Amino acid sequence: MRMFLAAALAGTALATVGAAQARQDFTATDSLDQAFVANGRIRMDLSAGEYRITGSSDNRIRMAWTVRHPEQLSRVRARADVRGSDATITTDGPHDDFHVTIGIPMRADLHVRLTAGELTIEHVRGNKDISSHAGEVDIYAGSPADYRRVEASVWAGELHVGAFGRDTEGLFRSFNWTGQGPYTLNAHLKAGELRLHASWDGDRAER
Repeated sequence: MRMFLAAALAGTALATVGAAQARQDFTATDSLDQAFVANGRIRMDLSAGEYRITGSSDNRIRMAWTVRHPEQLSRVRARADVRGSDATITTDGPHDDFHVTIGIPMRADLHVRLTAGELTIEHVRGNKDISSHAGEVDIYAGSPADYRRVEASVWAGELHVGAFGRDTEGLFRSFNWTGQGPYTLNAHLKAGELRLHASWDGDRAER
């Protein structure tokens, strides 16, 4: 399966970034901090990179980004545009070694489009619509009781939905689930690994 996944990703111009050994060499950082409201709607249009999106009790959007080489920092474009209860977050950074953390209010509806890379979402209660072209996506969804409808799919790769009791791999993997909760979760990945976890705490041991 690993050989198959590598082949599926090989044709993607923007491949998964953020190797563990490179993280230790990051040398340049920047950030932004902006007020926002709870129970708002947040749309993210993210360039290739490694992202961690975390909900908190603060009614703020906080972003911090890191690049490996100082000269790359001037090429990063990151912004958060807030209009009432709607926010739009966009990033554009180097195609290698671009690491971003994004803090948002815990209660928010989240719409994310990622070009490629690694994405982790945790501690966010609300509707979620997540899509990426290639890489790895981990969503710590919380309790299945929170959801009215869940749809997840991977065009080529692995789909792990331990939060809802099912794992699959191969081509055209999909999962559909209905419940009694208030939220919807849509997660789609073209090539790579998509994992839905039950916990809120980001415990990667349950992969």
